[in-house]
Amino acid sequence: MRLTFGSQVLLVVAVVVLMTACGDASGPKIGPPETVVPASGDSQVAPPVGDKLPLPLAVRVTDAQGHNVSGAEVVWSTSHGSLSATTSVTNVDGLASVEWTLGPLAGIQTAIGTVSGISPVTFTQHAVAGPVSQIILTRDTVELLGIGDSFRMNARPVDKFGNTAAGGSTIEAADTSIVTVAGFNGGAFLTARISNAMTTIRATAGSIVKLGTVIVLPPPCQSGSSSFNLAVGEIATLSGAAASEFCVQGVPGGAEFTAIPFYSGQAGGALLRLSISTGSTTIDASPTRLLATRVQSLRTRSSPRLQRDEMFEKDLRERSRREMTPRIPLARQFRQQGGGRFSLSVQAPQVGDLMQLNTNASNPCTNARIRTGRVVAITNRAVVVSDTTNPANGFTEADFQGFGVTFDTLIYPVDTHNFGEPTDIDNNEKRVLLFFTRAVNELTPPGLNSYVGGYFYSRDLFPKTVGTLEACAASNAAEMFYLLVPDPAGVINQNVRTTDFVRTVTAGILAHEFQHLINASRHMYVNLGSSDFEEGFLDEGLSHIAEELVFYSTTGLAAKQNISASVLQSSQRISDAFDTFGASNMRRYREFLINPLINSPYANNTNITTRGAIWAFLRYAADRRGESESSAWFQLANPPAGSHGIQNLTRVFSVELTTWVRDWAVANYADDFIAGVAPPATHPSWNFRSTVAFVNQGNFPLGTEPLDNVSITSVNIGDGSSAYLRFGVPSGTIGGGRITARGSPLPAGFSLSILRTK
Repeated sequence: MRLTFGSQVLLVVAVVVLMTACGDASGPKIGPPETVVPASGDSQVAPPVGDKLPLPLAVRVTDAQGHNVSGAEVVWSTSHGSLSATTSVTNVDGLASVEWTLGPLAGIQTAIGTVSGISPVTFTQHAVAGPVSQIILTRDTVELLGIGDSFRMNARPVDKFGNTAAGGSTIEAADTSIVTVAGFNGGAFLTARISNAMTTIRATAGSIVKLGTVIVLPPPCQSGSSSFNLAVGEIATLSGAAASEFCVQGVPGGAEFTAIPFYSGQAGGALLRLSISTGSTTIDASPTRLLATRVQSLRTRSSPRLQRDEMFEKDLRERSRREMTPRIPLARQFRQQGGGRFSLSVQAPQVGDLMQLNTNASNPCTNARIRTGRVVAITNRAVVVSDTTNPANGFTEADFQGFGVTFDTLIYPVDTHNFGEPTDIDNNEKRVLLFFTRAVNELTPPGLNSYVGGYFYSRDLFPKTVGTLEACAASNAAEMFYLLVPDPAGVINQNVRTTDFVRTVTAGILAHEFQHLINASRHMYVNLGSSDFEEGFLDEGLSHIAEELVFYSTTGLAAKQNISASVLQSSQRISDAFDTFGASNMRRYREFLINPLINSPYANNTNITTRGAIWAFLRYAADRRGESESSAWFQLANPPAGSHGIQNLTRVFSVELTTWVRDWAVANYADDFIAGVAPPATHPSWNFRSTVAFVNQGNFPLGTEPLDNVSITSVNIGDGSSAYLRFGVPSGTIGGGRITARGSPLPAGFSLSILRTK
């Protein structure tokens, strides 16, 4: 067809218009993915757990100019529930989506969408519990001991996944003449009204019902029950479920007993809640606290006597173990590869030399607080250094020389014989730095009735650098102690420290801290299989043993001599040595005895109560072991790889460690108090009834309580702990009690020792 001129013009115009409108036929240039944002599906109306969300999760992917990007891969993930796909690809609108089925746990759940190279998008969903599917009772079967015993029963309505469902529950008893019910939201208190009976309880939540059983046990020690006929000093022991009933015979004239429940779950803080009923088969017993030995209290050199700041020691040891343990492998590698001397400002110290030493007791490897010290004495095993800024009128050079000699002739030989030689990382012929510095005095704020006497810090056993890597830049790279100095005028925090006081406490500090130094250095560089320092409770216990061993060396006394307060007062030399090396151990042990129900010798802490208990137990265990005790101390301070704490104690003393701790708990009460007890229930080395009273205003502090002979006795004991319950049995009868763990059977770690006391 032939076009007219007009038609030709229109065609040209149309083509031009079309070309102008379309421009580049490929459209705008789309860049790579730059941004991912949620498009839909975030924070939907809370659905039940396990349900699929009504809306899919969707993200939009755009480039730097905000254009939608198609074909981009989105990776989906969640740790809650499941997704319909692990990846999806964006469409022409830049959208990619996935369906999400929620997980089974009520609460916040999350899912994540990720495009490579871009910050991910997190979807958050609150999931609620589903409808009630069942009821969970605290216990399906509850054992009550007798009339008046009660139990708090919780009845928790849950969905099919075990999440607590909305709405409460109610509990009712089938026979209220047996058990009464006092309800509260979600449960009820069940109280026994008669003995030797059983009934059913019914828990209801909506249409859901759960049945439970309550058994009220008969009174203990009925006809046919097994019973013990004990002489004074004899002990009967029951364990686990066998301890649920204990019966003893009342001889003519009657008899008195102390029941000692003990628990050893070794679970670190577990608490066993006991209920005990005697069913009126027992009578009251004498209050044994009034029978404790009274002795003259220990005289002191200062009045009032200052106490060591045990919290400082506790915090330092725990911080040191926590922060320095990860650095052990690098330090060990450096030393094994021939690093030689780590670092020390004075290559070969001479009297008069100045040394720059970090005294920061808070930050091990940073923020060094440098003090200048002058070497004032050098002995065979000590380099004694005095801070040049110490207060005036302190120790003389003869005093410093005397500390070096004491360290050489007393502290060093005792500690190394029992725990091993220390390392010599500063290559100074195995001398230890004794740095007397006011920095120690500054650790005690004004007005406190306590003091920091000195310390060892494990950071000083680490190199400053390992090649080009920083190991512990603030380390002094030397075996050393930081020690208190005299301050007669109280210029440091207004705390007066006389030369006599500081002189008295320093030797004990050295004995204690030197064990810490030996223990840490051998764990790091001698016993190469070890990857950690010793656990705090055992490391402290061994340092307290070190103090005791130096006491023996100073006085000529020895273990297994049943040392009493009269021996401690038999000469000035013994009294002074006890004041320096022994009294602190007795005071720590006293703190344990005040509350043995919740304290333990192997608790995972370095509290003063734990330290007192572990020292007393170590002494007991070494005496009971019967072999060379120095070999026991050496083995504990030098364990094989992976052996720490309880495992270390078990390795050295007995695989039946819990039995030993149980017997030790009995000895704490019976030794030098009840005649005729067997050796496992005694403390051969110390007459603690006498020596603890010596430092405790004349009283032995171990508390007992009567076993209620009418109602229920409730006792809570911790892991490794004991209680002391007194009771009597009338002449010609059998009496005792039943025990439950608050409505459930006794665990395997429970034992009961029954000691006849009269």
